[in-house]
Amino acid sequence: MQKGVLPIFTTYKRRRAIEQQKAQLEKIVEEESASLYRIAFSYTHQKEDALDVVQDSFQKALVQINKAKSIDDFHAWFYRILINTATDQWRKKKRSPAELQLPENREWMAHLPEISQVELQSILELIESPEKEILILKFFEGFRLKEIAEILELNENTVKTKMYRSLNQLRKILEK
Repeated sequence: MQKGVLPIFTTYKRRRAIEQQKAQLEKIVEEESASLYRIAFSYTHQKEDALDVVQDSFQKALVQINKAKSIDDFHAWFYRILINTATDQWRKKKRSPAELQLPENREWMAHLPEISQVELQSILELIESPEKEILILKFFEGFRLKEIAEILELNENTVKTKMYRSLNQLRKILEK
């Protein structure tokens, strides 16, 4: 084998991997735009700001793809960028905690008493931020516990514990 062949082959493989990751990123943005928007809106309170967060996250991810050596869970990696971008924007504007935009599908609430969207938003505001994020990602966005742990950069057992505590807290609030 010639000396210069291996680096060229490695560079080709890297470029091909980057192109595949870019395609994955575009697929996530296209297919999950509503979910991305809801998460961004829960931090920003403003439609335009939420759209900016999604766009900025996409741009940051494109830049990071070129720098990252390997990405284990691409989906969780992108959602982490989205949450970090939304948090940064929220801190810049120093706004109060978010008003949650709930999805139309409310099957997960079947066992709860009838409650309006406004009431649910105000109740969720009473729950601490990390626990609220877990509830939103689990019940509104449909992520599995392992994915939530990767997105929030927490241990999976920590996510389970926080979810258990926040559900108990939600139950107590609803019993009042």
